[in-house]
Amino acid sequence: PPAAAAVAGEQAQAAEAKAPEDGAGPPTERKAIEQEIARVSRLRAGVYTDKAAHQDLSRVVLVTAANSAYWPIFQNWRCLVERYGLDYAVIANDDKAYADLGRDRALPVLGTKVKEMVGWGNTKLDYVGWNKMMNVWLIMNLTGLDVMFTDCDNVFLQDPFRIGVSLGDLIRAKKYDYIYQPELNKHPPKGYKSPGDGGNTGFFYASPARKALQIQHLFDVVVKRVDAAIKEKGHGADQNIFWQIFNEMRKAKDASMFGFRCTRQCGKQPTCQSNDEEMLDYCDMDPLYHPTGWEDGDKYLDTIVTYHANYATNTDKIKKLEKVKGWGFWNDRTKECKSR
Repeated sequence: PPAAAAVAGEQAQAAEAKAPEDGAGPPTERKAIEQEIARVSRLRAGVYTDKAAHQDLSRVVLVTAANSAYWPIFQNWRCLVERYGLDYAVIANDDKAYADLGRDRALPVLGTKVKEMVGWGNTKLDYVGWNKMMNVWLIMNLTGLDVMFTDCDNVFLQDPFRIGVSLGDLIRAKKYDYIYQPELNKHPPKGYKSPGDGGNTGFFYASPARKALQIQHLFDVVVKRVDAAIKEKGHGADQNIFWQIFNEMRKAKDASMFGFRCTRQCGKQPTCQSNDEEMLDYCDMDPLYHPTGWEDGDKYLDTIVTYHANYATNTDKIKKLEKVKGWGFWNDRTKECKSR
């Protein structure tokens, strides 16, 4: 297909492009940072390492984030995703993580670097959130690629991109500009329908494929609002701010403010009438496949595909991952993934 051929050409150029010399550290000038973000994203696009076998995902890049303090959690995540043959790029939130990841895997950041393990409510976590949203915006802007972002405490117990799984099927439908993870602390009741007014920004898909200027505008508003909140109030969590903006957009019906005039959630009527370019089409992942921090997640291991260890902070997340058999895949002594 033409799109796959175009991506293959971009990846070949990215592979041949000269990265900064080893040991020089991450780039510091904005132009150089943007060049590296674009190069690495193109190199890793396609979700799988076997690009030719999965051309339907050729314009999607899987992205996570890590720093040196979070390294064991990232490595545990990495060991699992590589079992499924997945490819990925990593937002490096400090210089050590950047060096350890290597230049063909690491995405440098424009914002404040954070080397500590920090929890919800800490301003340093807000810096990490800004770096995430800025990198997502830059990838879409610089490359036109779709971005599948995941926190690395969101472990992949199975391959979430395969046909027949909620996330994989939603992406392949190629009709959504945004796919989000519902934020639920327990198994939902039978017949649950997500209201579409909130979710977890640690696991989402954003696509500029159909409405590039509009989705970029929306993320630009988010990045600027998070930045302003941190500067003016001393804090600004990207998740709260993203959904605040999203719900403002649904009420305002003003494309000049947010990029989109109306929203249309899967299975529901649109919030207003507009042309297709100003209509944001979005959908929620099925929480039965992609739960968030359920305490009794071990009861549903026959259906769970990913498990996001939230409603816990820092190393307490490990206890939740252990309970759903999502921990212990990295040997910190030998610095290798454990065999099956």
